[in-house]
Amino acid sequence: MLPVLDNDRMREADRHTIEDLGVPGIVLMENAATGVVDALRERFPDATSVLVLCGPGNNGGDGLAAARHLANGGHRVEVLLLGDEDHLSPDAATNLRLARAFGVPVGAVPGDDLAPLDRALELAAPDVIIDAMLGTGLDRALSGRLAAVAARLAGAAVPVLAVDVPTGLNGSASEVAGPAVSAELTVTFAALKRCHALPPACLHCGEVAVVDIGIPPAALEAGCDLWWVEADDAALMLPSRAPDAHKGDFGHLLIVAGSIGRGGAVSMAARSAVVAGAGLVTMAVPEPLVAVVDGACLEAMTHPLAADRDGGIAVPDGLEPLLGRSTAVAAGPGMGTGDGAAKTLDWLLEHWPGPLLLDADAINLLAGRPERLAGREAPPVLTPHPGELARLLGRTTAEVAAHRLEAAREAARRSGAVVVAKGFRSIVAAPDGQAWINPTGDAHLASGGSGDVLTGTIAGLLAQGVDSARAALVGCWLHGRAGELGGETFPAATPASSLPDLIAAAWRELAGS
Repeated sequence: MLPVLDNDRMREADRHTIEDLGVPGIVLMENAATGVVDALRERFPDATSVLVLCGPGNNGGDGLAAARHLANGGHRVEVLLLGDEDHLSPDAATNLRLARAFGVPVGAVPGDDLAPLDRALELAAPDVIIDAMLGTGLDRALSGRLAAVAARLAGAAVPVLAVDVPTGLNGSASEVAGPAVSAELTVTFAALKRCHALPPACLHCGEVAVVDIGIPPAALEAGCDLWWVEADDAALMLPSRAPDAHKGDFGHLLIVAGSIGRGGAVSMAARSAVVAGAGLVTMAVPEPLVAVVDGACLEAMTHPLAADRDGGIAVPDGLEPLLGRSTAVAAGPGMGTGDGAAKTLDWLLEHWPGPLLLDADAINLLAGRPERLAGREAPPVLTPHPGELARLLGRTTAEVAAHRLEAAREAARRSGAVVVAKGFRSIVAAPDGQAWINPTGDAHLASGGSGDVLTGTIAGLLAQGVDSARAALVGCWLHGRAGELGGETFPAATPASSLPDLIAAAWRELAGS
């Protein structure tokens, strides 16, 4: 897994490498510049003309060093310095001197006069613009000259390569505080930063390349609590199956869910659990739904529950014998939030100590009281979308959407659960504060029922004895990749009913990686 750092942890890794290990900062800068040049040549092989915009800090120093290397390699290069060269950082000042000594043209953008930038864009007609104006530490919205420059670049129709982070983003934040440069390629150093990994900031970064500049991995991983899951990591989490195994070796999942008009949620969860390898699956649903779900998932068994007058679960009577045969329980999809559903959830929490997944209405029934789940033998898994997570924490959806990582961690800490904060780049948070970002999935999953497929996939893994965090991580990977594969057939949303088969394809792909 790749560490995802905030600004403080990245600065400490830099400091440790320079001060404790004795690697000069100018060496790290030279390595960074080489990485930028290599990435530019690979991503834009036909580019011959490059405009480099440099600020006064070390980010600008990276840009100046890269300009020197590009000029040495035959590119036509122009540098524009935004800021007083008398106030450059020491390493940036060294690279300004070297750039001039190597014959690189260096101009300036004085004050708020953007005429030099306009001339460079119009007359030099660069093939690529390198944004080396600001580093990771911006903690406020761009204003004045830099905001105007960002606007110019947006209208220039020239691809931008951002050095470390696009100007306008804070390396520690997923939010975008104001105007920001949008890059086609961001070349960052040593490790991903939060802005590269989480939306909406990551949408400004384009493709992200991580360049090794000589900081040791141990320095990057020390104290890290946020990780980027790679395919190889997910592949190692897949449960194995012995050649002589039988269905009894792969657990029995009980799904307690459903109400009139919402039987599809249960059926898709059950179908996904079957595909994820659960040996047996039983759907406990209100009696009027039995015929519907029985025909929708032929591989699963059904168990009728007494229904209230609205077609929801009336009481949990009859579930106790099923618990004795189950290895995991999932509850919530299509269940509703009526009195019977609430009683059923409370009964399950009291009588089932084993692996448990709660989704949808089961989460809504815990609104404002995540502590109800604390202290269980096995950490439950919660799979909320932003609205459900907001209700669980007593927040607004807008607050949760703006700070999804923090919200996921809070919910995990208060509930003792592994929390899957669903959405683009889903976050999996553990009670101890560790969190992971799932890189798979796109807008093809924006379809009703998609979350029910994720529920079944994770619950099917839980039934096989996969631990909560691992089941959530590999389940999210498979689910996201299934959506991407669906995009090869479906131009807009992938129908949720097609996702279980695509989960199987994603599993096969992952197992072969």
